[in-house]
Amino acid sequence: MTSPAAQLESALAATITEKTARGSTDVLPSPRGWHPGARVGATAEHGALLAYNDDGSTGICVLENGRGRWLNLQSEGQAQDFTDRPYSVWQWMPAYNGRPVWLLGGISPEAARLELAGNDGTVAEAAIVDGTFAAEIAVDMVSLRNAKGRLESHAPDSDEGRAEFERLLADSRTEMTQLKVRVYDSAGALLYDGAAIDATD
Repeated sequence: MTSPAAQLESALAATITEKTARGSTDVLPSPRGWHPGARVGATAEHGALLAYNDDGSTGICVLENGRGRWLNLQSEGQAQDFTDRPYSVWQWMPAYNGRPVWLLGGISPEAARLELAGNDGTVAEAAIVDGTFAAEIAVDMVSLRNAKGRLESHAPDSDEGRAEFERLLADSRTEMTQLKVRVYDSAGALLYDGAAIDATD
């Protein structure tokens, strides 16, 4: 299995090379100071690896078949506000066309374990690395089973296509709010039990 460090290095190199070729050197990620965080889909067709830099910036690496392909940079860093819950969401991905759900983000220092639970009783434990977490779970999101077909049934630049895209986004958020997150401290005490995402995510 490809190591997180190697995947991060590959994604970073590809991003710098492509942005430099396009002349986008003003938005280049720093070539140094990066560290890998938690990941999902380490060797799958599609995966993601969280990353953070010594300068405070963060990023999410796009993984394809175990290789780092791109680093989506957040130069000012991701939100780390744990006032209302002991984790913050950097990215969520619903179960489009049967793919697994992703929930990625930061986790508070007090938290030791995070579970992502479906309404069918399925539970997945997140990977936690250096204050980041990544959870993946296979659940059936009925309204998104044929997301690709819904989009392809309309011309992408048509009013109908744009309207269907907006409906798909709304359905995605509705489906994601049905998932639950439970967070525990190192002693097993429950710190949070509630919806996986809220209106700000």
